[in-house]
Amino acid sequence: MGLYYLFMEGYEFKPPTLNAGELATLLLSQKAIGMAGGATLGLPYAKYGESLLAKVRATLPKALREKLEALSDVYGTALIPAKDYSEFAETIDALASAAAERRSLRVSYESLEGKKSERIIDVYAVYFDPDGGKLKVLGFDHQSGELRTFSVDHVRKVDRLDKHFTLPDGFSLKKHLDETCFNGIHGKPVTVGLRATGTTARIFSERTFHPSQRTIARDKSSITIEMIVAGGRGLDRFVLGWLPEVEVLYPQDLKDRIITICSQYSSNE
Repeated sequence: MGLYYLFMEGYEFKPPTLNAGELATLLLSQKAIGMAGGATLGLPYAKYGESLLAKVRATLPKALREKLEALSDVYGTALIPAKDYSEFAETIDALASAAAERRSLRVSYESLEGKKSERIIDVYAVYFDPDGGKLKVLGFDHQSGELRTFSVDHVRKVDRLDKHFTLPDGFSLKKHLDETCFNGIHGKPVTVGLRATGTTARIFSERTFHPSQRTIARDKSSITIEMIVAGGRGLDRFVLGWLPEVEVLYPQDLKDRIITICSQYSSNE
């Protein structure tokens, strides 16, 4: 049974009034999930994004529609997929539905090491991680008693349970990821000080790598930034990617790890 609406006689539908910035946002959103003209992410929702944009186009005045077509050749995306997720459409839908309904799931999961386990998860969100290039699910894992992140493509089976949960007060996916995830890897927050020189100093002055980033020192040849980000392999990879023009000032354990990694690399040459 559906719900239908009838408009009063004389009602005239008015298409949305969109400016250039809003049109650009619409196009970038479309291409970011794998539309034609951008990098194909293989997400099952790509076809829905395409049909959605077609419907929006149909409601626009001719002049605005022509501008949208012209902009479509200008805007694009450099997102690179790690995997084609089209075969996981049912899994993604089950996970997303559980998050929307605040329903717990029994999930069969296989880790990267090939270890299989069955666990109950309260799904908080399903999101695309651009750093890791993967689709992930965030939820409270009853087995570990912690909020954990799982790769959608490693979920082997999903069973709905007759059990609902309540999100923690004030929970925000963005805030959680800002605090616990950096460069695609989750970890505990650490305060990091990095000094960049050369061309990298110019890049560091122009880019914001994390919402917590702030400049604490600067001169003609260098810039020092501080961030509070998730520690671990993601942070290590970030620093290593900017060598030799970046120096770790603190914390000391990060500085020691980078020195050790570089030493091991040099000894293997």
